[in-house]
Amino acid sequence: MEYLENTKKEIDIGDIFVIPLFLPWRNLEDLIDYRKYRFRKDDIYAYGRLIDIDMGNCKLIEVFQYVGKIPETPEIIINSGRMFAPIFMVHAFKTRRWRFLFSNPHYDKWVDSDYENITFRYPVPPPRIWKGGQDVKITQQQFNELVEAGIGDTVIYSGVGIEDDIRSLLAKQGMELNYEKIVEERQSEYPQPRDNDKKLKQTIAPFRWMSESGSYSLILDAGILNQECFEKNNLLGNGYDWEKIALAFMEQYITDTKAKFTFDCEADTFSMQSSSKKALKEFALAFHKFTTDTKTFNELLREIK
Repeated sequence: MEYLENTKKEIDIGDIFVIPLFLPWRNLEDLIDYRKYRFRKDDIYAYGRLIDIDMGNCKLIEVFQYVGKIPETPEIIINSGRMFAPIFMVHAFKTRRWRFLFSNPHYDKWVDSDYENITFRYPVPPPRIWKGGQDVKITQQQFNELVEAGIGDTVIYSGVGIEDDIRSLLAKQGMELNYEKIVEERQSEYPQPRDNDKKLKQTIAPFRWMSESGSYSLILDAGILNQECFEKNNLLGNGYDWEKIALAFMEQYITDTKAKFTFDCEADTFSMQSSSKKALKEFALAFHKFTTDTKTFNELLREIK
């Protein structure tokens, strides 16, 4: 199998790049490093061109109509016209999710991409537009006319979101990519998200740490830790007993009473949640250390019987 050359070239204004259509959409996908990932040469790709760099290093790009295997020259891509109006985007070049394909040292954004007429509306008053790289004041009537004409806001898109929009457009045009099937088949090939909590998870084992959308959980399967201590004190050592000892531990050893914790324990599982990562992390480290001292653990168990 042939793979796309993993050039280290940075994307320059005027360069043509590939937009992969068979990468997954996972949590924090835009931040995953694809520098070592090998893109297949025989895959179907979408293609874009970097028009300019603006608005705090955001990239202004245009996406072309041509979708298919990588051509030998850029003409078939450029001559296909735009798939949709130019947009601002971030991330995909830095993580090497999108790769350089062709350069054009003679590219002129004013001529080749009609830069002068690329227009975006600012969504907040007073009425203004971004046009050809300049902020321009306009009347409310002109602003309303642009809305009716379908001129978009100055939205900044992610690479992952653009890929999904392209797939949706292609589906409407009757082009079937079998995206879900191919992504499932290639799961083992994709780079994995960096686990920022890896060290914490290793430290607090056998407790488990989970995080999702601003919610953090500390979990323990009942019966795998200090079970002899529970039995010695005529306790079952189930999830509810662990909740009792966690509450007793907080009462005696945790000084930050402002921390908000909730419990969702069951007979076979201890589960504790918080919206504050810092607070739950500090508790998890302290509580884990406490559970390793069986003498102190037993003393607290006797108090909660």
